[in-house]
Amino acid sequence: MTPIKSCELELSRFFNRYYKYCASSDADDLKDLLSVMCSACEKLEKVKAVNFGKNKRYRALKALRNFATHESELLNSAKAISVVSVKMIHAEVQLMSLLPLEVVDYAIRNLKSKQTKKYLKEVTINYGRYVDIYPALFNFTVDLYFEVIKHKLNIEGSGFEELKNSINYEKVNGFPHYISGKVIMLDGSDVNNFIETQAVSIEHKNLEFAEAPIGEGGLYSFVTAYDAMPFDEGRKMEKEDKSYILNLLIDSGVVTFNCKELSATRPLSPIEAVIIYEYLNDGL
Repeated sequence: MTPIKSCELELSRFFNRYYKYCASSDADDLKDLLSVMCSACEKLEKVKAVNFGKNKRYRALKALRNFATHESELLNSAKAISVVSVKMIHAEVQLMSLLPLEVVDYAIRNLKSKQTKKYLKEVTINYGRYVDIYPALFNFTVDLYFEVIKHKLNIEGSGFEELKNSINYEKVNGFPHYISGKVIMLDGSDVNNFIETQAVSIEHKNLEFAEAPIGEGGLYSFVTAYDAMPFDEGRKMEKEDKSYILNLLIDSGVVTFNCKELSATRPLSPIEAVIIYEYLNDGL
């Protein structure tokens, strides 16, 4: 087998493992995913002009892989955001890959590279009691996809095909490919309490998806109800959280402004509409 073919097979294995991980609550799936990720990237660096040492997400995730392989357990848990919870939060994705803060702090303290320490803090979401590494996993999977396209590699398997379909749908509809990933409570309550009391299992999330109708572009379609007007929720939010959502919408290209004329690449959620309204009329 040629080195390039071996690389392609390992990349295929990574994309398949990624989707398996997203549908599983098995703690070992994260360790397996990180291991295959590092193997695929090392093979890719040998056959193509790629240097993942410059990628923040890779450096951070590789540090966690090394920690899990050589030192201790990550003690990770996978959680999901139920459809019924969207009236309470603002989130770009339903999944969270949570590590106890103490584990991440220990891993950071024992890293020799100051730059890797900095990257690990930058690409993860720190909620106080928990650190969510799913945004780094998601975004690095997108990074790898674009490396595959750039180098015209032949990747087979359902995992890669599913990602390709999602990215093509985003291109057609003007959606961003990357996520920031922070969960914001619309009522100003503690996100840690939400994680501990209202985040659901991956199995529960899978059941919700299985029962949802398939909408445009083959994506799941959910109908949710809001118990209170979003203006009421908007008044409870911290100003910095409103600014975070506003900047997320602008930086990702979801909304653009021409003077005070607004255009959007997708329908805005009620709370996003309220924040845009406040920005246009009062400023934030």
